[in-house]
This record gives sequence, C-alpha cells and structure tokens, in this order.
Amino acid sequence: MSEGFSALIFDMDGVLADTEGIHVRAWDIALSGIVGTGGLRSAGEPGSADVTEERNRLAGMSSPEIARELIRVFRLPFSVEALVEKKRTVFRRLIEIELAPFDGLREELLRWRGGPLALATSSARAETTLILERIGFEGWFDPVITCDDVARAKPAPDCYALAIRRLGVPPAQCVAVEDSLHGIQAARAAGAGVVAVATSELPEHIDGVLGIFPSTVAALKWLRR
Repeated sequence: MSEGFSALIFDMDGVLADTEGIHVRAWDIALSGIVGTGGLRSAGEPGSADVTEERNRLAGMSSPEIARELIRVFRLPFSVEALVEKKRTVFRRLIEIELAPFDGLREELLRWRGGPLALATSSARAETTLILERIGFEGWFDPVITCDDVARAKPAPDCYALAIRRLGVPPAQCVAVEDSLHGIQAARAAGAGVVAVATSELPEHIDGVLGIFPSTVAALKWLRR
C-alpha cells in the first residue's frame, strides 16, 4: 500500500454499500405525518434550516444522534428510541429490495483480502450485519466496530480508535475510507490517514485528507498505485 500504510479501515454506508439514498428515504418515510420535509422551520428559530438541510448536516452520525437532534430542533413528539426504531424498521424493509454494493467494489476488494481490513460504522450491529450479508461482504472485515460497541459515535473518534487497537497497528499506519465530514473528523482524531469518497455531499477541498475520489474503487486503486 502507498504512503506507508499497512491497514485499511472502512466506513460502511456510502463507502461499501450504496445506502445513503435509502437512509434518506427511510428518514423521510419515518418523519412523514409528523413533520413536513419541504421548508419546515424549527420552532422558535426563524430562518433556521428545514428538515432536509438539517438531516444533511447530520450525515455520518448514528441514527440515535440524528434522531436526538431532529427531536430537539423540530420539537418532535417522540422519544429518541421510538423515532430510531421507526426509521430502522423502514430502512430494513427498503434494503431488502434495494440494496446493492458499488459497481466493481467486490473485484477491487479481493485484491486487499490478504491484509488487515477493518470496518468502523455509525450504524447499529444488527443493521451492519444485515447490510454486509446482503452485499456479500460478511466475514471480510475484522474487527467490525459499530455504534453499539462504543460510548460515542462519529464524529467522536471512539469507533476508529477501537478498530485501531484491535488491529494492533499504529494509528499512523492505518488509512480510513470515509464519505462524510463527521466520519473524516472521527478518523483523523483517532490518528488515521483518510481518503475521502464523494458518494455523498462533500466540499471540493477538505483539509487533512490524502485525496478526494469519486468512488471507493477509485480510492483503493490510488492507494495501491
């Protein structure tokens, strides 16, 4: 691997699996009938973001953290647990019929299976297991760290720090593959290098990343150049 790295740590949503649009639709369906998603303003805060903008701002965070913020900003009549379960129920139904890995990713990842590959995601363990099974990557990553394994999800560094400890590799020899600013922040705070994948909305320039690539496949090809 280039740049002196010896271990890869992957985010999952938007990096291994094309789930970002499914997450968005799951939140929209879960919120339908509770709030509108077109131009609704947070109570008592004139000019604040609408639901879609707020949800985009929270990209890369765990579902409980997203739910907590949506409830706070829009004063929703739900507990965090109830809103998360509502969203996850919809999400599980959608991925059964819509989920697919990114084109060419399986073939590219086969080139890396001899080395240490880990996963660090803000998704819950049950969702992570289901997604990896559906896209054919079950058993490809060790360790698999989810938001259920740490006290704080991204943008806190906990999931990456735990993955690095379990890999037994110095942080400076690890490179994370991420598609969100919160995930990039988490990986960098844990001491890992980062390649950014622009499958979701990212700025054209991000300080501290090794590069920004249009896909995970492109990022991996660059790393093994």
